[in-house]
Amino acid sequence: MRKLATLLRWELEDGVRLLLFALGVPALTYLLTVAYLKSQWSMTSLTGGHPEAYGKDFILSSITAEHFFSYPMLSLGFWILLSLLVAVLSVLAFRYDRERGYALTVYSLPYSKVSIFIGKLLSVVILSLLALYIPLFLADFVPNADIASKVWEIVLSWRYLNLVIFATYFVLFSLSVSVLFSTLLRDMFLAFMGAFFVLVLPFFAGLSWPPFSFLPFMSRALTGASPLEGSNLLWGLVIPAVLLFASSIAFTGRDVL
Repeated sequence: MRKLATLLRWELEDGVRLLLFALGVPALTYLLTVAYLKSQWSMTSLTGGHPEAYGKDFILSSITAEHFFSYPMLSLGFWILLSLLVAVLSVLAFRYDRERGYALTVYSLPYSKVSIFIGKLLSVVILSLLALYIPLFLADFVPNADIASKVWEIVLSWRYLNLVIFATYFVLFSLSVSVLFSTLLRDMFLAFMGAFFVLVLPFFAGLSWPPFSFLPFMSRALTGASPLEGSNLLWGLVIPAVLLFASSIAFTGRDVL
């Protein structure tokens, strides 16, 4: 475990990835906050005032809860940028050291390929999920700082947890595809383009394929849509696990380059 912790720390201290993360999170926060404010303005227009129903006993029946569950899928730019950021972080984690020529130094250290793979994977998972959760948290709480207690009631509900799980499925699927291309292809640019064609291009073509097929379920989480249902669990957790297992085989079974 100590060796794995050391590898993870090395990966998380990579300057290029930290720079991209530091630039990406504010951009993602901006896109999601704009979607939140547009949604709030729309609901204010419909209700003729501030979109609130905070006096209700069941907070999830309020128009505020409906707002919280509807606005994330309104910012398509947020999800496109998030999928691209996840792809770039994955490609950099698994290809950058080989492209720059210092992979031989890493692999000469007393660490197994499995440990190196896990360290790289965990670093990508941590940064990718933070790139999702930080903007979501800020967009929910900062505009509603005066009613933070009511916001906590919503975000701690099991239905909002389902929304977060659907969003997590989006990240996990994007990450698993990107990692697979990064371990199969020997060129960083080709790995990124492969991930782009699988993740984003079908969305622009009007196809309802993962990971973007998870977006409609976020608003449906308020009415009971479950991330544990068959197809959702399959594409959000099982398929990514299979792809990551295949990536580990490809990573450990080839030479350093």
